[in-house]
Amino acid sequence: MMTMVIEPAEGEQEFKANGWSSRGRFTITGSCSNGQNDAPQIKFKMVFSNVIWIPVFFDGRFDLERNALTGVWGYSSGQDGSLGPMEFRRIPPRYLTVYPSIHDLSTDKPRSLWKFAIASVRNDVREERCSWSHLSQRRDDRKTVVSFTVRYHFFGKPLIVEEIRALCDAVQRLTPADACFYGSIIERKHAYTLTHE
Repeated sequence: MMTMVIEPAEGEQEFKANGWSSRGRFTITGSCSNGQNDAPQIKFKMVFSNVIWIPVFFDGRFDLERNALTGVWGYSSGQDGSLGPMEFRRIPPRYLTVYPSIHDLSTDKPRSLWKFAIASVRNDVREERCSWSHLSQRRDDRKTVVSFTVRYHFFGKPLIVEEIRALCDAVQRLTPADACFYGSIIERKHAYTLTHE
């Protein structure tokens, strides 16, 4: 989960943005052009403020029908270096945390959207009541994200497939504020380890 605030840049079809995610703060530089059916084609590069993360590239289009920015991401520009699909949506973070995956939407869209509607309402009720299930899930997600990310990227026992899935699921449920906070904990743990080697 990440949040970004986009604004025009100096060029006519260029833009820039500031954002934050579990990898910390980042800046974006990009451009847009007219693609097929006059759908805006978008390309941009995300550069993270923390030097431990390499830049990420996005190549996609703005889907006018779905009101979403869809495309592929990777560690090099262009479709050839893509690592998989990525989607940006303009909905409140608390709903985005339960939004269905691109795969689920393409497989069975009506069922996925019904599950999304039910999960959104349940999530709102749990959050408003400050229920123990809501608080304990946030606590468990924090522990999972921090410990598994440190093990995955820096040091420790390598993650097994189930742990990678658990990490991906936990990251999906994070709000941008939580993701940014957990990212700062991860950076602190990494920096502490480097200074005490």
